[in-house]
Amino acid sequence: MVKRLPATRPPMPRIIHYVDPSTPAELAYPMNPAQLAARQRQHDALYAQWKARQKAIAERDRKVRHFWLGFGAVLGLAVLGLLIAAGWLLWTGIGLGALAVPVLIAIIAALAVGGHRCITVVQHWH
Repeated sequence: MVKRLPATRPPMPRIIHYVDPSTPAELAYPMNPAQLAARQRQHDALYAQWKARQKAIAERDRKVRHFWLGFGAVLGLAVLGLLIAAGWLLWTGIGLGALAVPVLIAIIAALAVGGHRCITVVQHWH
């Protein structure tokens, strides 16, 4: 069997822009230094607002994630406790004895299978 090597591409050409000295200054440099500094300050202010907003979003996401992880842990512990109680009841209360283990495994399998739902995603393309 022949091993195929990956195709190689030639390197991309390096693009260099030269300012034409015959171009008028107002076309080559559309802003004077004062306008450029004002624009830079405006961009810095907008960036600071964006950065603060991103920090607030991250903090809110952290709190929500912390809450839902705790909620999931409590819910998982409750389900585990219910399964243990059901197993104990099957073992002692009903008197299934050793048959309680396969019955409990069947109940867990039924819960696991019943929990999965297929979600059909329909995309509408224009």
